Amino acid sequence: MNVAASMPINLEEAFDALPDGIAVLDQGGDVVYLNAQFSALLNVDGTTLKNQHFSRIARKTAINIEDLVARVSAGRKAELLLNFGESRFILASIRRIGQDSIHNNGTIVVLRDLSVIDHERKRVGDPNSKPAFKFLSQQKVRPDLVHQRRISPQLNQLLTLGERAMIQNARVLLLGESGAGKTEIARYLHTYISDEAAPFVHVNCGAIPDSLFESEMFGYERGSFTGALQSGKKGLIEAADGGTLFLDEVGEIPLVMQAKLLKFLESGTVQRVGGATDHSVKVRIITATNRDLFSMVSEGGFRRDLFYRLAVVPLHVPSLRESKEMINELLDYFVAVVNKGRDEPLSISSECRMRLMEYSFPGNIRELQNIVQQLSVMAGPVAELKHLPDFVLKEASATQGTDPMVGDLKSIVSSYELKVIQDAIARFGSKRKAAKALGVDIGTIVRKTQGGSSPS
Repeated sequence: MNVAASMPINLEEAFDALPDGIAVLDQGGDVVYLNAQFSALLNVDGTTLKNQHFSRIARKTAINIEDLVARVSAGRKAELLLNFGESRFILASIRRIGQDSIHNNGTIVVLRDLSVIDHERKRVGDPNSKPAFKFLSQQKVRPDLVHQRRISPQLNQLLTLGERAMIQNARVLLLGESGAGKTEIARYLHTYISDEAAPFVHVNCGAIPDSLFESEMFGYERGSFTGALQSGKKGLIEAADGGTLFLDEVGEIPLVMQAKLLKFLESGTVQRVGGATDHSVKVRIITATNRDLFSMVSEGGFRRDLFYRLAVVPLHVPSLRESKEMINELLDYFVAVVNKGRDEPLSISSECRMRLMEYSFPGNIRELQNIVQQLSVMAGPVAELKHLPDFVLKEASATQGTDPMVGDLKSIVSSYELKVIQDAIARFGSKRKAAKALGVDIGTIVRKTQGGSSPS
């Protein structure tokens, strides 16, 4: 007997793995299912649209899809091209679900991003092209975001939008807490669109002294200042020519230098310190910050025109406490990394793993990595509760010491409900599997873990 063949297939997970956007509607036009790609293409929250009429999507997205809504309402087979901006087109296919032209059991709508298809066609068709992304087995320390996006709908939507931005050469601004993985996402987006020979220049803007910022970023000519190399020096922007310039902690750029950076973004040229000629540079720009740039603009700490040049496609990178379903995956990944340097492989006990699932991780992914490295040093073959850092144990102890029966009934029920859901996610490895085990839909799990409430 083929055991694998007898295992049930989760169709929702299968649809989420497809590169096309898929919407399934009932015969009245209400949304039965939206896969992750459909939500990402239209930049809508699919969980809030379930059981709503398809026309509501037009009010939830900033993209004009009125023609699509009209064709769906007409109830006939159709193909149409949607213009999503300059040089970006989506092919929409509408099909009825039914046995014949009389009986209509519903409608399926498929969206295909033609720019992505064209990019993949060229990449696959070119025998000299390099793989867009290396899997964990091919790398020493790079996380497998291709696999992780299948676990986290949030990460999948973020990467999908980022990929489309890179294909269209639109600038991406990654927003999120320190340690949330912005650098790895930037590196992934670079590898998605570039070959291995293209440079990826990571600039930590907060680590460059103000007095050296101009010469480091824009370079200098020989003899331009005391201590300058006699040969001059190419700046970091020029070093990224033909590849990607990743400006990390972009909110730390000195105000006086923001004007010169803006000039480069507008003209595509840089002028070295002490030089009189412009050097043309072609780079893709990704920026990142853990600061509130919009507030900085209002307070005069960041140029408004520069903000809008950089924030063409702003993407929020969720914190680890907002993506609890990722903890098990990342934990296994970091254990695999440390095991490469151990004679005896490290494993994590179920009690230790559960305690980490309950921890808030203020330092996000970077903190989880540090904890695993500490466990690798402190523990033998198995990491137990006693090997965890004191601050992890104390936080869990403080939480457990709180009387769960203090407070109003609604808060007590919500708190207990959230704990049950988090335990289920930890046990089954994903929100979708936890939803199935608890007998609820995935939308309920998402809302509960994000602090919302399910509709009554």
